[in-house]
Amino acid sequence: MRKLCLTDGARRIARELIAGGSWRLGRGILLTDDFGSGHTLAAMAVAQAWNRIHPDEPVEVVRSLERSHPFLTHLVIGAYLVLLRRWPGGYRWMYRATEVKPRLRGGASGVLAALYARSFRVWMSRLDPDWAMTTHPFSLALLERFRAQGWRGRFGTLVTDFHVHRFWWSRSADWYCVPFPWMREELADLGYPQKNIHVTGFPLRPAFSAPIARGDAQRRLGWEDVPRVLCMGGGFGLGDVARWLNWLDESALEFEMVVVAGRNERLYRELTEKSRRWKHPCRILGYRNDIQDLFAACDVLVSKPGAATVMEAAAMELPFVCAAPLPGHEEDNARALVKLGIISGPAVGAAMLRAVERLLLDEEARCQVKDRLRGMVKPDAAESVADVLGSEQTG
Repeated sequence: MRKLCLTDGARRIARELIAGGSWRLGRGILLTDDFGSGHTLAAMAVAQAWNRIHPDEPVEVVRSLERSHPFLTHLVIGAYLVLLRRWPGGYRWMYRATEVKPRLRGGASGVLAALYARSFRVWMSRLDPDWAMTTHPFSLALLERFRAQGWRGRFGTLVTDFHVHRFWWSRSADWYCVPFPWMREELADLGYPQKNIHVTGFPLRPAFSAPIARGDAQRRLGWEDVPRVLCMGGGFGLGDVARWLNWLDESALEFEMVVVAGRNERLYRELTEKSRRWKHPCRILGYRNDIQDLFAACDVLVSKPGAATVMEAAAMELPFVCAAPLPGHEEDNARALVKLGIISGPAVGAAMLRAVERLLLDEEARCQVKDRLRGMVKPDAAESVADVLGSEQTG
């Protein structure tokens, strides 16, 4: 059977054939890892879309490292966070070195895969999936090794950054999904066949399927209608968030500051103490599951350029000011946002304050940013990835 080409309008026919039992999809699994919330959120969005389309053959999202070795994963994630906070230059060097020297990439991924290989093989063999898709390079390395050990299933990758670093590269992968067209070219430059690369957009959860009315969000949150600037450093609360708020507090404009500290309890305590000295009122929040309402209730977002944060803000049409990125992948994300005309570059100090004030005061500037943000979003991206998965299993 010829593999389905989604670009020729066959999506509806494929779904009908699958629903009618003409094509069987087999048992699948979506793998991810919690090195930043965005990878997991993208996997959850695809799982939700798949399970809506194929309710009789549901998939689940599994954090591959945590499932394989919970205690070791706790140590690995802790070491990753310490490296980012205390030795960002070292992490940047490692990231850049593995980009240009394939042997270093293979060595870094190989060490991690070797640590987890046995336990990963045990539970994956017990599950015995026919196919898998990953949204993180670490589980991609584990799938490569699992296939080399004899697994006969198919697997692919959804890239959840804005640049295809060599960590995302796998000659063994049967397909790739990427958010933007230039990423197809980046994969092709690494030697991967273009015919197996699908430009799907970045998958978002149903809560971000359309902008939310500001008044509705404010009512759910119990907030009054005042100008607001939202600051957040992703699920881990990374970045120099306290300094961002210090800079914003120098503004002569009247607005409320809102900050999401995520899972970073130390940051939450630090901001609670510092907020007593700020002249602007400040709401300090922990990890939230209603980010869509926070975005709808605020006027400007200040954040580092994590892929999921940027895309969810774009879906909610929330103007975005880019703070200093984390070293490595977020620096690549920032360069992509410059390429798209979303930002002129990361903003610090007085430049950040000017950018926020301009978006609060200048309606034309705000509308221009919203127009560019809308251009990044494909509302049906999660469904497109799900359809690619279906197509790949029926080929």
